Amino acid sequence: MKVDLIDNNGVTVVSPSGEIDMYSSPELRKQLLTLIKKKTSTIIIALHDVTYIDSSGIATFVEALKRMMPYKGKLKIAEVPESIMRIFNFSKLDKVFEMYESVDDAIKG
Repeated sequence: MKVDLIDNNGVTVVSPSGEIDMYSSPELRKQLLTLIKKKTSTIIIALHDVTYIDSSGIATFVEALKRMMPYKGKLKIAEVPESIMRIFNFSKLDKVFEMYESVDDAIKG
C-alpha cells in the first residue's frame, strides 16, 4: 500500500492505494495520527485506488474518527469502489462516516 497526502486548497486528502490490511494499516494509521496531532480540521480519505480493505483498515478509520471528535474535526470518506462500499453498507458504517461520491463533493459538504 502507498499513501499520498495531497493539499487541496487547505483540505488534506489522504489517498491510499492497493490493499489496506493488517500489514499495511499501521502505516495508514501513523499518517492519520500525525494529521490528527496537528488538529487537522478536515481529512478526506479518497479510496478510489484501494483494491481491498479488511477489519484492521476499517478500525483505523474508526479510531481516526474518534480521535477527531474532541476537537470537532471532520473525517470524510470519498470515491469508494463498489466492492469496498459493500463493507461499509453491511457494517452500517456508511451511517457513521460522512461518505461522498467525489473529493470535490466532500470538500463542498
